[in-house]
Amino acid sequence: MVYLQIKHLNTVLPAEFVLLVPCAILFLLGTIVGQGINAWVRRMSLKPVIQPLSRCQACGARISRWKLIPVVRWIPLQNRCAQCSQPLPRSEVFLEVATGALFAFYYFMVVQLRCLDIPSVIPPEGMFEWRLLNHYALLTLLVAATSIDFREYLIPDQITVTGMIIGVAGATIAGQLQIIHFWVDWNQAIPGLSGPYIPDWIKVHSHWHGLTWSLAGLIAGGGLTWGLRLVSSVMLGQEALGLGDVTLMAMVGSFLGWQPILPILLLAPLCGLLIGFISRAATGKTYLPYGPYLCAATLIVLMGWRWIWLAEWPAAVPGAPPEFSIRKLFGDALGLAMIGGIALGALILMLFLLRIYRAIPVKRR
Repeated sequence: MVYLQIKHLNTVLPAEFVLLVPCAILFLLGTIVGQGINAWVRRMSLKPVIQPLSRCQACGARISRWKLIPVVRWIPLQNRCAQCSQPLPRSEVFLEVATGALFAFYYFMVVQLRCLDIPSVIPPEGMFEWRLLNHYALLTLLVAATSIDFREYLIPDQITVTGMIIGVAGATIAGQLQIIHFWVDWNQAIPGLSGPYIPDWIKVHSHWHGLTWSLAGLIAGGGLTWGLRLVSSVMLGQEALGLGDVTLMAMVGSFLGWQPILPILLLAPLCGLLIGFISRAATGKTYLPYGPYLCAATLIVLMGWRWIWLAEWPAAVPGAPPEFSIRKLFGDALGLAMIGGIALGALILMLFLLRIYRAIPVKRR
């Protein structure tokens, strides 16, 4: 459907504008979704008095109706409550813009740069659009989790448990939403003769395969994050990862499978260090939630999946198998242990730097 629409647009618009139309539509749709996320996050707030988007958070007075229209409400006019002069939350406007930009950019990455295209996984006719829709549901949940974690330092079960149900149910019913099969062994591939080893039951029983890879991702995401939570508690003397982070990664695994969980856990500490030091320098905060870093790492892995999975070190002899290949590590226990060890080492390094980071005095103005 997506490719047919683009092909049709080629006959109407110049080539350089073909992608702009769906991206613009998705941007506007994303702003509407972002407004819904703002309303959802407000309802999940821990504050004793929760105001809807139509009312001022400070005094409860009704705000102008046109200030509830996505895109239009960004216009910097009448951005204060008429009763108490409290400014309207800029963070909510930013979230709407960011969600719209994320929706449009993800479409560009999938359709134009083909970030999910790998030789061993080719969605059948009609499944491309369903997988894209499934991933947009994941993006929506990640934005909601990031927003409330920054505000309340927690990730409610309303987000993660709902996401797990959607992830497992979607994978089972559709049967072809995976970005990588439950098991693919590239160590048995023969260049020019045969591809990787994929068990026959995966090809025959697509719906059972959908249930299998989604549940495996859920267990791997939740289980590995729980283990990292225990390690961080021992090293820091306090919990650095909450139960919300555990359920968050279980949710991510239910959408993506177990293989992407390992690079996500590897990249999350790097995202945490970068954003943490920038935030410390800008705001002086010594504590930041870890959930947004897991969400950022998830986006990086999802949009870079093709290049992550197919990354390899070519052989010195032409025609010979590559000397090193990322995907081959996922085909044997030793390779998986290596990736897990690297991810654990990255977390330990981050926690060590975090202790130093918290010990640095901050000048108060």
